[in-house]
Amino acid sequence: MGGLNATLSLATQSLMAQETELSVSNNNIANSNTPGYAREVVNLQSVAQTQEGSQVVGGGVDAVSIQSVQNELLNISIQQETSQQSSANAQVNVLNQIQTLFPSSGSSLSGALSTFFTSLSALSSNPTDAANRETVISDAESLVQQFNTTSAGLSAPLNGLNTDVQTDVVQINQLSSQAAALNQQITATQANGTDASSFQEQLTSVETQLASLTNISVTHSSDGDVITTGSGTPLVLGNQSYDLSTTVGSNGNQQVIDSNGKNITASISSGDLGGTIQARDTQIPAFQNTLDTLANQFATAFNAAQTSGYDANGNPGAALFTVPSTVAGSAAAISLATTDPNAIAASSSASNGGNGNVANLTALQNSNLPSGQSATTMSSNLVYQVGNAAADATAESTAAGTSLTSLQNQQTSISGVSIDEESANLIRYQQAYEASARVVSTISALFSDTINMIPAGS
Repeated sequence: MGGLNATLSLATQSLMAQETELSVSNNNIANSNTPGYAREVVNLQSVAQTQEGSQVVGGGVDAVSIQSVQNELLNISIQQETSQQSSANAQVNVLNQIQTLFPSSGSSLSGALSTFFTSLSALSSNPTDAANRETVISDAESLVQQFNTTSAGLSAPLNGLNTDVQTDVVQINQLSSQAAALNQQITATQANGTDASSFQEQLTSVETQLASLTNISVTHSSDGDVITTGSGTPLVLGNQSYDLSTTVGSNGNQQVIDSNGKNITASISSGDLGGTIQARDTQIPAFQNTLDTLANQFATAFNAAQTSGYDANGNPGAALFTVPSTVAGSAAAISLATTDPNAIAASSSASNGGNGNVANLTALQNSNLPSGQSATTMSSNLVYQVGNAAADATAESTAAGTSLTSLQNQQTSISGVSIDEESANLIRYQQAYEASARVVSTISALFSDTINMIPAGS
């Protein structure tokens, strides 16, 4: 009887194991089109053998655990490429907006500079002509407006970028809180011997979303995943999350502060937050500095050329432009010192009608400024810098997207659900279940036969 009981126990265990496999396979099929779902497999384990008299009897089978099929190295690579692509996309959005300030045709800073010098050259042929002088002043005013407008255009995205920094930090905190809660659920579920794979898939998805916002590092531990920023600042430790915050810095921009009060803005290098900070703190200031340098050095040099000549009234030439003594803010602050057409110092002597100083004024178009470049070259280079930065960011986004797609395809080939494979599994599990059920039926019949063998009344 002991033998039959043991055999029945083995068959029952087998039924339960095959039932688990059927259930998992059914769940895989149900989620075959669910984004981010990783197929699950049942880990079966042979139960230790037992000694029955002189015979060693197998212990049957046990469904030890249910495991999601994923490649952790691919997950890490996917998170890294997600961060890079999000960073590049954030920069592309800003740089494409800035590019509109530097059109290849139409109203532009380069065009305004060229037009201004053209009108100065025209003045050389007839320096006493009032219309020519009016044109020079009008074109000078247009040039000043282009400096002002371009500077304002470079500053325009800053408010939006600072808002994006705050928004990203809020989302990071929300996702960190979700990750901590999932860590707790995974730990508790595993402690009860229950399958936690669905929670693990959710955690992986949350971590990928975090990676799209900022550069993170993920480490697995017995208490759950540890998630830190690129600077090592903890976002999640077990079931505890640590919030980031923002504050306005001395430059007026939003700074990212960790839970210990440390400013970690400079260490955020990727993700949407990293790309936003890169555009705000590095790219736009570089363009603005070039523009300010051009405005300051051009205006200073032109004013100096003015003082070497005489105006239409025979007076020593005076400054045509007003510009700050420091480079910073020059493009925004530059203005005309006078709108009097007679103030153009075209003559090289006090005699009225001369044009000897016009050559000094027009020479500034191609003469090197203190920066080592002419006004024309600096203006052209600024257009190139903006266009090149936008092209580089676009190329980086495309490359990261291509790499990300390849990595996701690799992960799908490993963790994706194959309907054909699952259908074949169902047949195998069904046959195994039926065989185990036949054993149970056979043992049941043997029990019944044994009982019937006992005489009535015994």
